Amino acid sequence: MTCIAAPMSYKGSNTTMVDISQEYSKIDTSYAITAKDSLGIRLYQAKGEGYKLNGDEFYYLRRLHRINAIESQANLWLFTSAGIVNVKKNNRNNNQAYVSPTVQADYETRRIYMMGSYQLFRVANDNFDTSKFKAGFSFYKTSYEETQPWFILELSHFNTINKKIEVIPTLRLINKALYFEAGVSTEGDPKLHLMYTF
Repeated sequence: MTCIAAPMSYKGSNTTMVDISQEYSKIDTSYAITAKDSLGIRLYQAKGEGYKLNGDEFYYLRRLHRINAIESQANLWLFTSAGIVNVKKNNRNNNQAYVSPTVQADYETRRIYMMGSYQLFRVANDNFDTSKFKAGFSFYKTSYEETQPWFILELSHFNTINKKIEVIPTLRLINKALYFEAGVSTEGDPKLHLMYTF
């Protein structure tokens, strides 16, 4: 449901992220307590297939492993979130407590990016597990002071909320601590993602 970019930068940094689409929206903010650990809170809403979810959660992010090379970097992350979600479906309207782990792996160079994640998200008899894969390339290398454009193709599936795998061609722009994505799924759903670290 969530992992678009790991909200981890440097010790003492704050990261705020916003996602907006027809089926899923969220806002979250986190604080990096170390170079490997971050704590955050998130508010989100999701809807589809007769369901409507409204939730708030606290999460802990841990960078489990990093491989640095001269021209590339690979990371393995573990998100653990706990919260309350209100689930509406037909005449059902109840609040459920949950704990939800997410594993994410990513690899990037200055020209290539790949990411895969899986979130285990179960409440009562509902399975809202979410899987996501992203891959893409930058159009050209830039310096830190310049805006770098990327093309990213995203595939995602949100169990119960979506019957189909979503395919989302996306334009990504990165400038220093500002990270912006805009795309439209093949079903015509526009999606925006904004991340800022300070």
